[in-house]
Amino acid sequence: MDLIGPIVDMIGLIGPSICNCLKYHIKLKEYLENLERSQAELQSRIEDIQLRIANESRYGKTTKNEVENWVKTAKQIIAEAKHVEEKARKVKWFSRCCLGKLADKKTQEIKEEYGKSNFESLVVDAPSSGREELRAPKLVGERDVKERIWRCLMEDDDQVGKIGVCGMGGIGKTTIMMHIYNDLLKETKFGRVIWITVSQAFNVGKLQNDIASRLNERLDDDDAIMRAGKLSKMLERQGTCVIILDDVWESFGLEQVGIPEPTPQNGCKLVLTSRREEVARSMGFQIIRVKPLSHEESLKLFSSKVGDGAIMKTPTLAPTVKLVVKECAGLPLAIVVVGSSMRGISDPSLWKNALNELRQQVKRSLQQVEDEVFGRLEFSYNRLKHEKDRHCFLYCALYPEDHDIYREELIEHWIEEGLIDEMESREAMRCSGRAILQRLEENCLLIEVDDFFIKMHDVVRDMALHMTRKRFFVKAGLQLKEVPEWNIEDVEKVSLMTNSISEIHLTIPSSMQSPRCQHLTTLLLSENRLRTIPEAFFDDMPNLKILDLSRNPIQALPKSLSNLESLTALLLSGCEDLKAMPCLSKLQALKKLNLWKSGMEEVPQGLEMLINLRYLILGYCYEIPRGTISKLYRLQHLVMFSTLQGGAEEIRELNKLEVLLGVWSKVSELNNFASFGKRLINFSICITEEGSGYEWLRALGSGDFQDRKEVSFSEFKIEDGDVIRLPSDVEEIYVLSREWWESLEWDHPNAKNVLQCFLRFYV
Repeated sequence: MDLIGPIVDMIGLIGPSICNCLKYHIKLKEYLENLERSQAELQSRIEDIQLRIANESRYGKTTKNEVENWVKTAKQIIAEAKHVEEKARKVKWFSRCCLGKLADKKTQEIKEEYGKSNFESLVVDAPSSGREELRAPKLVGERDVKERIWRCLMEDDDQVGKIGVCGMGGIGKTTIMMHIYNDLLKETKFGRVIWITVSQAFNVGKLQNDIASRLNERLDDDDAIMRAGKLSKMLERQGTCVIILDDVWESFGLEQVGIPEPTPQNGCKLVLTSRREEVARSMGFQIIRVKPLSHEESLKLFSSKVGDGAIMKTPTLAPTVKLVVKECAGLPLAIVVVGSSMRGISDPSLWKNALNELRQQVKRSLQQVEDEVFGRLEFSYNRLKHEKDRHCFLYCALYPEDHDIYREELIEHWIEEGLIDEMESREAMRCSGRAILQRLEENCLLIEVDDFFIKMHDVVRDMALHMTRKRFFVKAGLQLKEVPEWNIEDVEKVSLMTNSISEIHLTIPSSMQSPRCQHLTTLLLSENRLRTIPEAFFDDMPNLKILDLSRNPIQALPKSLSNLESLTALLLSGCEDLKAMPCLSKLQALKKLNLWKSGMEEVPQGLEMLINLRYLILGYCYEIPRGTISKLYRLQHLVMFSTLQGGAEEIRELNKLEVLLGVWSKVSELNNFASFGKRLINFSICITEEGSGYEWLRALGSGDFQDRKEVSFSEFKIEDGDVIRLPSDVEEIYVLSREWWESLEWDHPNAKNVLQCFLRFYV
């Protein structure tokens, strides 16, 4: 890796070959017309094939892999062709030859792909739905219940079409059905197996969309009756299918959604899981109850989680351990969580103390709430060794039920809330956050979805909400259209994220201009439909620290925002209509400002005064005045898709900077950055002509990137004699296209060979 800096320093006299490019330069229009004509023919071919697939798909049939791959490849080629056409609209003189050659190459690729579309047949018999298996916890016990459900699905064709799997929270309903779902994927009886998580926030439209999505279809109609009719036809085309609806809380009509009534004729089956037996019964489902585990099954599951089989056999421990297991009342979730919290403990006195704590917790819980499992789960919560781990766990309840939570986003929120101790670097704080996540997962208070996401079991979330009911007001993901009433004077955190709220109307005394929220520290309103906020709305929120308005169509922020002197995080990413905000100079406590993909076209007034900023994303402002960024000397994370008047030299002054994502229009700025960029943990730099390259920048993602050290060249004219220096630890180099790369001339061919292993292409 150390070779790249010295070698690239030798690069000079780089420029396009005039002889090779002249033809493409002159005939660019002709090449683009050929490209447009070819892609229209390929698009028609795709549509014809998809229509044939729809007609030929019937019971037990699915699209051939080679056909699916061809359609996917053909669509990708068309997308690439449109990308070339888009660039042609903004073509610079220098780029004409490259684009002409690229258009000709894409035309030939399209013709070649069209020739591959003569398939003998499009569909084959399908052994399963093709869905990936679910990550299911190991099933201990529950064999009788699983076998009963399986018989209803596979054997009792004429007797049972609708099965309701019922039992208390944490008893294992979802785990059983996850195993059955995975087993059904291996069977040939059903053409499609569909899993949908419904949850408490039931909404007919969402359920319809979720089912259609599993079928790789879309429901665009707004009329509920029309949507139901279309969904019904989609499901009928699948032939025999099984639909599993997990975590249903209220009854609904199948015809209202568009789910066909299961009959022997259509061969379909429908399964739901619910804590409420009356819900399944009112919908005509045959009830199958999930009962607690036997004592032997409970001991087996507990032993697998406590992590040491010897504990169960130690004479001084075994009696107490068995009593602890008995207190878990055969509830798998409680057994898993309690067992995980006791992992590695071998001192008999600690086990006896744990037994006493568990008994007291269960007793208190049964006096306060109906759910039997809460006390047992709260026991495990109380055994978390670090107070900050408990606060971080409770914070997760602010997300909607069954929500997949992005790990790095969650850690960022913990940092914003001050739940992670201040450290020398932001990366150190992130590492601390990852350690907390690991401990919560090890104690089974959070569930791993995959390497990037975690979630809370709905019962664990219910417990967390019960514990915080006096301090948190959480109505997230409930499809609300207006702000509900709450006791605003006492609440500390409000989460109304992921709803459909378009206006804020609060019932407050006429003498007040804004809600009195003296204790409110966190207000989460992301992913709503807010267009306006009352001007005085924030006047009486003196302790507000976190304000998240991300992904709202809001056009302007109220003046009262300027008075939030305790605010530490202002999150406005995805507010694409936002054009105006008040002066920020008084927000001296602000540590994080996120304007990613916002509509702001100018640097916010007063930005240069925010000297405590650690994390700044500026979005698509056109120009950043000289000296603005260098004054923010505490910055650790900087993203800017703007012209920085002070150039790379201004970035050099940020001694605490760890992460940089930005764009420059001069090679000299890149060369300057190369001299100090090695001290950064991550960087992504784009070199582009001024005013260009923004489509590439928009494609980068959320602005919160990890483990990336890259330099990109987008729509950039390299002059003869230019010398390019790259950071010695660069890991990837992106260029416009292979054609662009090959068109370059090199004084030192060896440099090109060395760079080849770092090279990536947009097109």
